[in-house]
Amino acid sequence: MNDEDLKIENILDNNKKKKKKVDGKNKGDRTELNLCKLLTEYFGEEFSRALGSGSRWSQVGQLPEHAKKTLTGDVCAPEGFKWIIECKGGYEKDMNLSNVCDGKISRLDEFIEQVERDAEYCKRKPIILWKRNRKPWIAMLKLTDSGGIVPFNDHYIQYGKWCIVSFDTLLEKTDRRFWFE
Repeated sequence: MNDEDLKIENILDNNKKKKKKVDGKNKGDRTELNLCKLLTEYFGEEFSRALGSGSRWSQVGQLPEHAKKTLTGDVCAPEGFKWIIECKGGYEKDMNLSNVCDGKISRLDEFIEQVERDAEYCKRKPIILWKRNRKPWIAMLKLTDSGGIVPFNDHYIQYGKWCIVSFDTLLEKTDRRFWFE
């Protein structure tokens, strides 16, 4: 028997290992890259992260106006794509959908304000694509932009003038004309 065998752990010691903090920027980058891959595979055309995504506006600031409009939002879409995409990942604590019953999800309201501002700037339709940890993608779009397909089934949530629906279901129930000019 050696001295290591006789050591007793002090359970009252407050110097426990702290959980490692998640790097929000890296997580956001990964989420955007995953979305670009999903869209590229689904539509057969290249989607990529936009230069203006995150805090990269300094790289876009000197570009001509038409280029800025192309690079607005989180995803640079192929020509003719009707939507400006705001991509979000995580936010489990901030986006409690049970608060829909109370009429207010302040974080979602921030996302809506951001994507509506971008949509007005670049003259495209706004859509928010949200990925929670280990959950499927969720799409949020204006009811007026749904082209009459929403409600396309009983599985959606209306949040003011917006609807929240499974992104997989939205892709399944729409065709290319819904997404492209």
